[in-house]
Amino acid sequence: MRAFPSRARRSARQPLWRGATHVALAAFAVGIGGSFPATAAGAQGAPEAPLLTVLIKPGVMSEAVGKGDLDIEMRIPGLNVAAGAPFLSMGMFVPGLARAQELASLDVRDATGVVPIAVANAQNGPGQWVASRAVQGNVVVRYRLIAENIPALAGGPPIGVRIDGDGFSSAGQALLMMPRTTTAYRIAINWDLSAMGPGAEAVSSFGDGNVTLPAGPVGRMGSALYMAGHLKREPRNNTGAFSAVWVGEPAFDPRPAMQWSAAMHAAMSRFFRDEHEPPYRVFLRYNPMNAGGGAAFTNSFIVTYGTGVTGGNLKSILGHEMTHTWTANGIGQWYSEGTAVYYQALLPWRAGLMTADEYLADLNKTASRYFTNALKDTPEAQVAPRFWEDTRIRVLPYDRGAMYFAVLNGKVRRASNGARSLDDLVRTMIVRARSGQPMTEAVWLDLLRTQVGEDGPDVHRSMLAGGLMLPESDDFGPCFRRTVKPIRQFDLGFDNASILTTPKVIRGLKAGSTAQAAGLQNGDTVSYAVALDAVQGDVTRMLTLHVTRNGVTTPVTYLPRGSAIDAYQWERIPGTPPQGCTP
Repeated sequence: MRAFPSRARRSARQPLWRGATHVALAAFAVGIGGSFPATAAGAQGAPEAPLLTVLIKPGVMSEAVGKGDLDIEMRIPGLNVAAGAPFLSMGMFVPGLARAQELASLDVRDATGVVPIAVANAQNGPGQWVASRAVQGNVVVRYRLIAENIPALAGGPPIGVRIDGDGFSSAGQALLMMPRTTTAYRIAINWDLSAMGPGAEAVSSFGDGNVTLPAGPVGRMGSALYMAGHLKREPRNNTGAFSAVWVGEPAFDPRPAMQWSAAMHAAMSRFFRDEHEPPYRVFLRYNPMNAGGGAAFTNSFIVTYGTGVTGGNLKSILGHEMTHTWTANGIGQWYSEGTAVYYQALLPWRAGLMTADEYLADLNKTASRYFTNALKDTPEAQVAPRFWEDTRIRVLPYDRGAMYFAVLNGKVRRASNGARSLDDLVRTMIVRARSGQPMTEAVWLDLLRTQVGEDGPDVHRSMLAGGLMLPESDDFGPCFRRTVKPIRQFDLGFDNASILTTPKVIRGLKAGSTAQAAGLQNGDTVSYAVALDAVQGDVTRMLTLHVTRNGVTTPVTYLPRGSAIDAYQWERIPGTPPQGCTP
C-alpha cells in the first residue's frame, strides 16, 4: 500500500544516483557567516545549477529506549521569500500515530542574520513555517528533530522517523524541511555518523553514504528513504541492481525473501523491457500496527515486519511495490494500485518464482475482499477524500482496480484473437513515460478505444462510477474457472465512525453481531494494534480490541464478520496441465 492517497507515490522512473560526488563533511564546519559552495561554469560556459547541501547527523539510537535525536543542517543558496509567505514545510504528523513529531530546536539565518520563524496556521496539520520578514540570499537552516517511536493508534503509512536496533529510518518528507522554491538545485546529501560508533553506515534511495544529485526540484529529497546505523545487507557485498538494508533484528531471516526479490526485480525489468535493470533498494523496518505493508518511493520501498510476518508471506507486497517502479505514473490510484495488484503475483508466477496455487491464492484473496465489500460501489472520486475514513473504501483502488484490469485483459485478448493483452497497453504507457510523452487518463482511454472500441471507455467509466468489475470465467487463464462461494462479509459490528475519534468510543453496536456476542457495549472505549486492511482481507482473522469500561481495561477478541454472501472466486479446472496457464 502506498504511503498517502495522493502524495507519497512519486515518479518511480527518477534515476537512483549512486554517490556521483562525495562532498567532504568538513565543508559543513563553516560558521553561519561562512561561504557557500561556488557556482562553477558548466559545459558550453553555462552556469551550473546552485548546490543545496544537507548534513544529517544522527545521535545515539536505541530501540530499547525508543528515543534519540537527529541534527539536520541545510544550506540553501539564492532564496527569495516574501514576509509571511510559505517558507519551510515538513511532514510532522503521520496518519495513524498518536501525535506529531517534535522539534527540539529550529534556527534559520540568512545574510542579514536570524530569521524569525512562526508556525503557519496550516489546514493540513503541523509542519509549515513562515518568516516574519523577507528572506533573501543564502539561507542556513539548522534544527534538531526528536527521533522517537511514537505509539501507533491506527493503520497508517510507515514513513515517520523510527528507531530499530541502534539505527533509524525515515521517509524524507518526515525528516527534511523543504524550502518553498521553484529553483532547480543540485543537492548534496551528506552524513556525519560519528555519534553512532565505528562501523555505522548510511544509505538512501539515492545510494550509499554521501551523494550529490544533478539539478532538479527540491521535492526529490522528500520522495526518498533514509536509513543509518549498523546495517545488515542482502546481498552482503552490495553488488548488482537490487539491494536490501535493515537495522534491528526481525523475528525471521529476511535474506531468502530478499534473494527472491532480487530475482523478481530482474524478471520484472525484463518484462517491462528495460535496456538495463534499474537500481532498486528495499528498506525493512518494524511496524507495530500494519506489519507486512509497505510504501513505495523513488526506485525503492519500505516493507515492514512484525507480528505474523515471515519472509514467505512478504512475497505479495514485495511484488506489489516493485511493480510501482514501472506503473506509478500519476494517472490515478485505480491505475497505479490496480496494475500493482494485478501483476503482484502474475509476474512472479510467469517467472517461475510462484506456483500456480500461490497465484490462485493471491487472486482469490483479492476477489474475496472485493466481492464481499459492502462499499464496493463507492465511486472512485470519493476514495481519496475518504481514504482514512474506512478500510472498505481504502482498499477499493487495489481490489476493484485489479478486477478492472483483468476485465480489460480479457476484452483485449478476445478482440485480438489472443494476439494482444493488457501487457501491450501497459508497456505502451511505460514507453510514453520513458520518452516524456503525456501520461493522462485521456491517453489511456484512446488506447482502450484502439484495442476494443468504445466498450473499453464504457468499462472505464463504469469502474470510476463504482460499477461491478466482474472478469469472465477464463480471464485469469485457461486453467482456471469462475465459481461462487459463500463468504462472510467484513463487519466490525458497530458504527465505523466509532474508531475515527480520539478516544475511540463504541456507538451503533449491532444487535446479534459477533462484536455484541463477544461482550462489546455502546460507550466502551477501545484501542487496537492491527491494521484493519489486513483483517478485512483474511476471512479467518480475529480482531482484538482493548476495551476500557468503568476504568478497567480488558481484551475482547472476536471474528469481525457478518452474514455470508455469494462471492466470486476462481478454481483450478481439474486435469489442466501446468504449462500454458498464465493469462
